[in-house]
Amino acid sequence: MKRDFLPDPALKSAKEALRRTMRERLREMTPALHAEASLVICQTAAHQAAFVQARCVALFAPLPPEPDVKLLIEEAWAEGKQVVLPLMIKHKTGPELDWHEVTDWDEVVLPGPFGLREPDPLRCPRIAATDIDCAFVPGLAFDHAGFRLGRGGGFYDYFLSRAPADLPRFGLMFDCQRVPEVPRETHDQALKLFITENKIWSVEGQEG
Repeated sequence: MKRDFLPDPALKSAKEALRRTMRERLREMTPALHAEASLVICQTAAHQAAFVQARCVALFAPLPPEPDVKLLIEEAWAEGKQVVLPLMIKHKTGPELDWHEVTDWDEVVLPGPFGLREPDPLRCPRIAATDIDCAFVPGLAFDHAGFRLGRGGGFYDYFLSRAPADLPRFGLMFDCQRVPEVPRETHDQALKLFITENKIWSVEGQEG
Protein backbone atom coordinates (compact mmCIF):
# COMPACT_ATOMS: atom_id res chain seq x y z
CA MET A 1 0.00 0.00 0.00
CA LYS A 2 1.42 3.36 -0.99
CA ARG A 3 2.16 5.60 1.97
CA ASP A 4 0.16 8.82 2.25
CA PHE A 5 2.37 11.85 2.68
CA LEU A 6 1.49 14.41 5.33
CA PRO A 7 0.43 17.77 3.91
CA ASP A 8 1.95 21.07 4.96
CA PRO A 9 1.86 22.49 7.58
CA ALA A 10 1.28 19.15 9.32
CA LEU A 11 4.39 17.69 7.67
CA LYS A 12 6.58 20.60 8.70
CA SER A 13 5.26 20.41 12.26
CA ALA A 14 5.88 16.65 12.44
CA LYS A 15 9.43 17.04 11.18
CA GLU A 16 10.22 19.81 13.66
CA ALA A 17 8.77 17.77 16.52
CA LEU A 18 10.96 14.82 15.57
CA ARG A 19 14.02 17.06 15.29
CA ARG A 20 13.42 18.32 18.84
CA THR A 21 13.02 14.77 20.09
CA MET A 22 16.22 13.60 18.42
CA ARG A 23 18.25 16.57 19.63
CA GLU A 24 17.15 15.78 23.18
CA ARG A 25 17.97 12.11 22.70
CA LEU A 26 21.45 12.95 21.42
CA ARG A 27 22.07 15.32 24.33
CA GLU A 28 21.52 12.38 26.68
CA MET A 29 24.57 10.55 25.31
CA THR A 30 27.56 10.81 27.62
CA PRO A 31 30.87 12.00 26.11
CA ALA A 32 32.37 8.56 26.70
CA LEU A 33 29.49 6.76 24.96
CA HIS A 34 29.59 9.27 22.09
CA ALA A 35 33.32 8.72 21.57
CA GLU A 36 33.09 4.92 21.80
CA ALA A 37 30.11 4.70 19.43
CA SER A 38 31.77 7.09 16.97
CA LEU A 39 34.89 4.92 16.90
CA VAL A 40 32.86 1.79 16.12
CA ILE A 41 30.96 3.60 13.35
CA CYS A 42 34.21 4.80 11.77
CA GLN A 43 35.78 1.34 11.97
CA THR A 44 32.71 -0.28 10.40
CA ALA A 45 32.57 2.29 7.62
CA ALA A 46 36.29 1.89 6.87
CA HIS A 47 35.79 -1.84 6.28
CA GLN A 48 32.99 -1.44 3.75
CA ALA A 49 34.05 -2.56 0.29
CA ALA A 50 32.80 0.70 -1.22
CA PHE A 51 35.13 2.69 1.03
CA VAL A 52 38.09 0.36 0.54
CA GLN A 53 37.79 0.55 -3.25
CA ALA A 54 36.96 4.26 -3.47
CA ARG A 55 39.42 6.81 -4.75
CA CYS A 56 37.21 9.81 -3.88
CA VAL A 57 35.11 9.75 -0.69
CA ALA A 58 32.42 12.28 0.24
CA LEU A 59 32.21 12.94 3.97
CA PHE A 60 31.17 15.78 6.28
CA ALA A 61 32.57 17.86 9.13
CA PRO A 62 30.47 16.61 12.05
CA LEU A 63 28.47 18.79 14.39
CA PRO A 64 29.06 17.97 18.09
CA PRO A 65 25.97 15.73 18.48
CA GLU A 66 26.74 13.75 15.31
CA PRO A 67 29.06 10.73 15.09
CA ASP A 68 32.63 12.02 15.13
CA VAL A 69 33.79 10.92 11.68
CA LYS A 70 37.13 12.67 11.88
CA LEU A 71 38.84 9.30 12.32
CA LEU A 72 37.22 8.06 9.12
CA ILE A 73 38.41 11.15 7.27
CA GLU A 74 41.92 10.68 8.61
CA GLU A 75 41.84 7.01 7.63
CA ALA A 76 40.90 8.02 4.09
CA TRP A 77 43.82 10.46 4.00
CA ALA A 78 46.16 7.76 5.34
CA GLU A 79 45.06 5.43 2.53
CA GLY A 80 45.75 8.10 -0.08
CA LYS A 81 42.11 8.73 -0.90
CA GLN A 82 40.70 12.03 -2.05
CA VAL A 83 38.37 13.42 0.64
CA VAL A 84 35.69 15.92 -0.35
CA LEU A 85 33.49 17.89 2.04
CA PRO A 86 30.36 19.87 1.12
CA LEU A 87 29.91 23.59 0.77
CA MET A 88 26.20 24.44 0.95
CA ILE A 89 25.08 26.81 -1.79
CA LYS A 90 21.54 28.08 -2.48
CA HIS A 91 21.21 28.16 -6.27
CA LYS A 92 18.09 29.07 -8.24
CA THR A 93 17.75 25.42 -9.21
CA GLY A 94 17.80 24.27 -5.60
CA PRO A 95 19.94 23.81 -2.46
CA GLU A 96 23.15 22.34 -3.86
CA LEU A 97 26.22 20.81 -2.31
CA ASP A 98 29.47 21.96 -3.90
CA TRP A 99 32.16 19.42 -3.10
CA HIS A 100 35.71 20.57 -2.31
CA GLU A 101 38.82 18.49 -1.70
CA VAL A 102 40.23 18.82 1.81
CA THR A 103 43.73 17.63 2.68
CA ASP A 104 44.12 19.16 6.14
CA TRP A 105 41.86 20.20 9.02
CA ASP A 106 43.12 23.77 8.72
CA GLU A 107 41.21 23.97 5.42
CA VAL A 108 37.86 23.32 7.15
CA VAL A 109 37.14 26.73 8.58
CA LEU A 110 34.07 28.46 7.18
CA PRO A 111 30.88 28.67 9.28
CA GLY A 112 28.12 27.47 6.99
CA PRO A 113 24.38 26.86 7.45
CA PHE A 114 23.32 25.21 10.73
CA GLY A 115 26.71 26.10 12.24
CA LEU A 116 28.57 23.63 10.03
CA ARG A 117 32.26 23.96 9.36
CA GLU A 118 32.88 23.98 5.63
CA PRO A 119 35.90 23.84 3.32
CA ASP A 120 37.50 27.13 2.33
CA PRO A 121 36.74 27.40 -1.42
CA LEU A 122 39.76 29.66 -1.90
CA ARG A 123 42.10 26.92 -0.69
CA CYS A 124 40.18 23.75 -1.51
CA PRO A 125 39.64 22.85 -5.17
CA ARG A 126 36.09 22.13 -6.30
CA ILE A 127 35.50 18.51 -7.29
CA ALA A 128 32.75 17.37 -9.63
CA ALA A 129 30.07 15.27 -7.96
CA THR A 130 30.55 12.70 -10.72
CA ASP A 131 34.07 12.03 -9.38
CA ILE A 132 32.72 10.78 -6.04
CA ASP A 133 33.01 7.00 -5.59
CA CYS A 134 31.36 6.68 -2.18
CA ALA A 135 29.26 9.04 -0.05
CA PHE A 136 28.59 9.14 3.70
CA VAL A 137 25.56 11.14 4.82
CA PRO A 138 24.65 12.65 8.22
CA GLY A 139 21.19 13.16 9.67
CA LEU A 140 19.03 13.46 12.77
CA ALA A 141 16.92 10.32 12.36
CA PHE A 142 16.32 7.36 10.07
CA ASP A 143 13.65 4.68 9.69
CA HIS A 144 13.21 1.09 8.51
CA ALA A 145 12.38 2.24 4.97
CA GLY A 146 15.70 4.06 4.58
CA PHE A 147 14.39 7.60 4.89
CA ARG A 148 16.39 10.10 6.91
CA LEU A 149 15.52 13.34 8.63
CA GLY A 150 18.01 16.11 7.96
CA ARG A 151 18.22 19.60 9.40
CA GLY A 152 15.72 21.10 7.00
CA GLY A 153 17.82 22.55 4.20
CA GLY A 154 17.18 19.83 1.63
CA PHE A 155 20.82 19.87 0.48
CA TYR A 156 21.48 16.15 0.72
CA ASP A 157 18.13 15.18 -0.79
CA TYR A 158 18.90 17.37 -3.79
CA PHE A 159 22.38 15.89 -4.12
CA LEU A 160 21.17 12.30 -3.83
CA SER A 161 18.37 12.86 -6.32
CA ARG A 162 20.92 13.83 -8.95
CA ALA A 163 23.66 11.33 -8.04
CA PRO A 164 24.15 8.17 -10.14
CA ALA A 165 21.85 5.38 -9.00
CA ASP A 166 24.82 3.07 -8.40
CA LEU A 167 26.72 5.52 -6.17
CA PRO A 168 27.36 3.74 -2.84
CA ARG A 169 25.79 5.87 -0.11
CA PHE A 170 25.64 5.26 3.63
CA GLY A 171 23.92 7.06 6.46
CA LEU A 172 26.15 7.45 9.51
CA MET A 173 24.12 7.78 12.71
CA PHE A 174 23.84 6.41 16.22
CA ASP A 175 21.49 3.52 16.88
CA CYS A 176 19.35 5.75 19.11
CA GLN A 177 18.50 7.81 16.02
CA ARG A 178 16.44 5.01 14.48
CA VAL A 179 12.70 5.65 14.64
CA PRO A 180 9.66 3.71 13.37
CA GLU A 181 8.89 6.25 10.67
CA VAL A 182 10.33 9.54 9.43
CA PRO A 183 7.80 12.10 8.13
CA ARG A 184 8.64 12.61 4.48
CA GLU A 185 7.75 14.34 1.26
CA THR A 186 7.85 13.01 -2.27
CA HIS A 187 11.24 14.63 -2.94
CA ASP A 188 12.93 13.04 0.09
CA GLN A 189 15.58 10.49 -0.86
CA ALA A 190 15.98 7.12 0.83
CA LEU A 191 19.25 5.35 1.58
CA LYS A 192 19.75 1.59 1.45
CA LEU A 193 22.23 1.32 4.31
CA PHE A 194 22.81 2.99 7.66
CA ILE A 195 25.86 2.30 9.79
CA THR A 196 25.43 2.60 13.55
CA GLU A 197 27.55 1.48 16.48
CA ASN A 198 25.42 -1.67 16.84
CA LYS A 199 24.85 -2.90 13.29
CA ILE A 200 24.39 -2.07 9.65
CA TRP A 201 20.73 -1.44 8.99
CA SER A 202 19.52 -2.37 5.52
CA VAL A 203 16.16 -1.41 4.01
CA GLU A 204 15.99 -4.91 2.54
CA GLY A 205 15.73 -6.20 6.09
CA GLN A 206 19.24 -7.60 6.29
CA GLU A 207 21.25 -6.64 9.33
CA GLY A 208 25.03 -6.76 9.59
